[in-house]
Amino acid sequence: AENLGGYVVSSKRWKEEERLAGIITIRVPAEDFGDAMEALRKLAVDVTHEDTSSKDVTEEYVDLSAKLKNLEATEEQYLRLMEKAEEVEDMLAVQREISKTRGEIEQTKGRMQYLEQTSATSLIRVQLNQAEIDVSFTASKKRVKEGEKVEFEGRVHGGFPPYSYEWDFGDGETSTSAYPIHSYKSVGSYTVSLKVTDDKDNTDTRTRDDYIAVHAGWNAGNIASSAWNGLVTFGHVLANIFIWVGILSPIWIVVGGGVFYWWRRRKRRA
Repeated sequence: AENLGGYVVSSKRWKEEERLAGIITIRVPAEDFGDAMEALRKLAVDVTHEDTSSKDVTEEYVDLSAKLKNLEATEEQYLRLMEKAEEVEDMLAVQREISKTRGEIEQTKGRMQYLEQTSATSLIRVQLNQAEIDVSFTASKKRVKEGEKVEFEGRVHGGFPPYSYEWDFGDGETSTSAYPIHSYKSVGSYTVSLKVTDDKDNTDTRTRDDYIAVHAGWNAGNIASSAWNGLVTFGHVLANIFIWVGILSPIWIVVGGGVFYWWRRRKRRA
């Protein structure tokens, strides 16, 4: 109100259970009414109701002007009668009428002045209710590999800043940052929760079950393990070959000897 050249007419606040509420009435120059309303909307988390009305007081002001003119003329007449009165009783009667007329004149002037002031300004009445704190959060990725970084972002609506944050990433690790970065070391599904406390100790907690899924990644340990397993398997294959060669070698010797003997006899006959 002060920034727009206005002023506070009245204000009141109270507490409803754990939430604060209040009413404030302000006046701002009529030409700045739109700017004042826009500024109030920006201050609110949520505008639940808005009502605007206006009243034309031109006719009332004209009537009051005419009434004032008549009262002043009547007062002037009473003053003349006062000058001519000779009896005390007459003087007292005229004085009573003068006082009564003077009172009506002051009342009429006050009403006219009020209309002039209110016509130049706009009256704004605002009822405020503390917005309940509401917490949510997001993650840059929901499916990640072991050791891969995940960026979390906490979002808060309502309440009273500043806020404090309590993250639980589901793997025993925590954080108090509004925008933490975390990496998971083991494969699995992790439930993430965020608790936010505002400046008035109001709290809200948001939990997302199995929010982050972590699967095995390509790291040096996994590569070495895979290579070793491949080497062991290859070794087993070679060992099996040698074993079978050893088992079947006598058979191959007998067969080979028989073929050689048959070939020598055939050559001699030739």
